[in-house]
Amino acid sequence: MKPLLLCGLLLSCGTAVAQSTTYQGLPVIKAHQAQADYRLGREWVKGNWRIASEASPDVLNLTLHAGKETVVFRTDQDSISYTLKPSSAQRFYVRLDDGRYALTELRATAFAIEPLRFERARPTPPYAFRYEAGSGNTYLTQLRQQYNLDAVVQGAQNDTERALRLLHWVHQQWDHNGSNQPTKSDAISILEEVKLGKQFRCVEYGIVATSCLNAFGLKSRVLALKTKDVETTESGAGHVLLETWLPDLQKWVLLDGQWDIMPVLRGKPLNAVEFQQAIAKHYKDLEIRSLSGASKMSYVNWIAPYLYYLDVKFDNREGLGLERAKVNGKGSLMLVPAGAKEPTVFQVQNPINYCLYTRSLAAFYAKPE
Repeated sequence: MKPLLLCGLLLSCGTAVAQSTTYQGLPVIKAHQAQADYRLGREWVKGNWRIASEASPDVLNLTLHAGKETVVFRTDQDSISYTLKPSSAQRFYVRLDDGRYALTELRATAFAIEPLRFERARPTPPYAFRYEAGSGNTYLTQLRQQYNLDAVVQGAQNDTERALRLLHWVHQQWDHNGSNQPTKSDAISILEEVKLGKQFRCVEYGIVATSCLNAFGLKSRVLALKTKDVETTESGAGHVLLETWLPDLQKWVLLDGQWDIMPVLRGKPLNAVEFQQAIAKHYKDLEIRSLSGASKMSYVNWIAPYLYYLDVKFDNREGLGLERAKVNGKGSLMLVPAGAKEPTVFQVQNPINYCLYTRSLAAFYAKPE
């Protein structure tokens, strides 16, 4: 996502901590290494900022989810702290061991997202989805046995806990690499390549996690997300994860294998649309459940633009060599917000010619049969 440019940027009042001197009228902190951490509110982002003296200023853009937030910028030697409000900024220098001064700016913008609207009416007749039956599938039996997945869920008390444990197992299998594609796009083949040291994209986390959950009778489907500007942006317009039907809750729930995350609001796990609504209206109460301890702030800031267009396949069965069922010649259903365009191109040049379109939540989130 391109950062929002806000005019009339104001300098806020703040308090510097551990500053020992000034340079050109601004506070100075010291650093040996050109790597820094920062804390926004209660959440630390560690090792993600490179101090760059060649940039003037070197701007760290911060998205605030409250009217004001305390920001701490920390090097390996020093730290400085400010209270920032949306549309405010603070500047200081970082002095490196070689004598260079890096003019650094903390620039705050308000997090802003509108809840999307969809139709509630159910189409007649409903779309024909197909899901894995959950028993008697030799492919899923092989996956479950070959990777000892029963041990992963041993002791789990409910469907939610089973889903989280399987998701965490998939998350741990490899580090994300957005450039690599597997030779074959099924879970067992992907995991075989992972054994050889290969790393894969969000797509493969979605595929493998979906198969693992299906192996335990949790009907699941790979879910593709697309940004509002999917047709005109050249890269970064999509993300892939999954949704699973949790029988004990009787609802669809979003899971992200790349990030190891399940969104929850007031104890209730959320599907993708509910998650977008919660980000827009109930951020304070939103919980990001993760066995890896993933950051709520970082994930929400990253995922929010992708929660615009959603699409899933009609045929979600597991196995090799299946002839996938289609509806009216199309393999997928895309959920489109009210008033939004039905996209026909992905990232400028890739046709979206595989989807039927709906604006109905009831159609997209029908209970699996």
